[in-house]
Amino acid sequence: MDFKELNRADLPLIKEIVELEEEAFGGKGGVDLWILKALLRYGKVFVLEEDNKIISIIEYMQCFDKKEVFLYGICTLKKYRNQGNANRIMAESEKYLKNKGYNEIYLTVDPENEIAINMYKHFGYSIVEYQENEYGEGIHRYLMKKTI
Repeated sequence: MDFKELNRADLPLIKEIVELEEEAFGGKGGVDLWILKALLRYGKVFVLEEDNKIISIIEYMQCFDKKEVFLYGICTLKKYRNQGNANRIMAESEKYLKNKGYNEIYLTVDPENEIAINMYKHFGYSIVEYQENEYGEGIHRYLMKKTI
């Protein structure tokens, strides 16, 4: 399995990435074509590949006034879940960010998504805020933070 950073040259992979996001999130909260193009050009996007197929992806946005990033999304194809792939892409991307001088990572997560919350806590993230109605009426989030 290969870990790699995507960039503008990888724009032809967008369709495959959007399909992965659709499978993972069922059309609710995944990265779409518009956002993905911006993240490839102006953020950081990393993938795990197996046999030239993207199986896991993680996307970050940069904060301009601090050495922080926002973890926009992470997902793995269903067939490759529960095999350590999310842990691997998280660890590899955090190592990359730390080497680039970033010292804090933030993310938001659905308070009812216990699997994701536990994974983030396992990686050293802590809940710093409850964001009521963050994405609309009744759509709440936890803001989580990790110092790297």
